Amino acid sequence: MTLTAVATGDRVGAEAQQVTGLLAAAAAGDRVAGYRLMAVVRPAVLRYCRARLGSGDAATEVARRVCRTVGATLAELPCSASDVHAFVHRIAVELVDDVPVPDGLPGMAGMLGVLSPAQREVLVLRVAVGLSAEETAAALGSTPEAVRHTQHHALDRLRSAA
Repeated sequence: MTLTAVATGDRVGAEAQQVTGLLAAAAAGDRVAGYRLMAVVRPAVLRYCRARLGSGDAATEVARRVCRTVGATLAELPCSASDVHAFVHRIAVELVDDVPVPDGLPGMAGMLGVLSPAQREVLVLRVAVGLSAEETAAALGSTPEAVRHTQHHALDRLRSAA
């Protein structure tokens, strides 16, 4: 089960209900539920960090810090599985933005430097994390149409920079 699958309760209602149950149990102090919730969150967080920072140790360490922060704030987690995306994303953005990104990163992380911050976030969430336009919009507090528009312009900018 992935965080993407969890956030799309309309498609995978049973999984969303399970995560909602894990959220409630973890917020109430159930450590096992907290570990299970982190098992759902960690892969998506790691993909996000690797897309923004490259595949080195910095991405792994930041992903670990994001998960620790989420774990420490379980009582503040939204009760809705779909709202977890936005909550975790905000924490990840803050921690990733604190890390200086070296010039000349290979792959996607290096190419993102030509994009605006909004374009970078949309592409990372859509391509690296694998969110739909609707899920990305929920995480960013936007609309699916705006996400698609931003993605289109980001891809045009990458094509012209190549």
